[in-house]
Amino acid sequence: MRNLVIGLGNPGPRYVFTRHNVGFLALDRYEGIKKDTQNIKKISGKNFEGYEINNNIFVKPMTYMNASGEVLPYIFKKFGKIEENLLVIYDDIWLNLGEIRIRKNGSDGGHNGLKSIINILKSTEFPRIRIGINEGYVHGSGDLANYVLSPFTDQELQILDIVLNKVSEVIDYILDNKIDEAMNKYNRKFSK
Repeated sequence: MRNLVIGLGNPGPRYVFTRHNVGFLALDRYEGIKKDTQNIKKISGKNFEGYEINNNIFVKPMTYMNASGEVLPYIFKKFGKIEENLLVIYDDIWLNLGEIRIRKNGSDGGHNGLKSIINILKSTEFPRIRIGINEGYVHGSGDLANYVLSPFTDQELQILDIVLNKVSEVIDYILDNKIDEAMNKYNRKFSK
């Protein structure tokens, strides 16, 4: 069975270590962990890039966050219609830094990248991994867009490093059809 894992973020060097890019960072970490043990094939297409491991497709949309779903028709054209085995990884401002939340389905929660995917699929019935990025932002206190596009501090990156390793483990659980086990084990806060 082929799976499609999409990490959400924004393309380009200025966004690499910003809060909104943890979906991209999660796919980078997973690839780094697997590179010594797996045959990894780089892939790309119109508006996306990524890699393939054991027939599973890992994609970063290059459309910018708010248009993330627009890559799906191109992915399906190239690899077949595999949305029934979709997993999406993205940042969540409603969760504190260090927190992971795995869900089998649900709304977009106000996340524009996820909203774009839902609009294209016409479905909310796919699992997702939400990665907390909030470290001191008070909701309603200011420009949320500036906050999510701000870089992590060095101290925050230490926590994120732990979280990204955990998310790589979660991906393996979900690809092995063990999402309930993953939810029981990883739906919590991790710290240094």
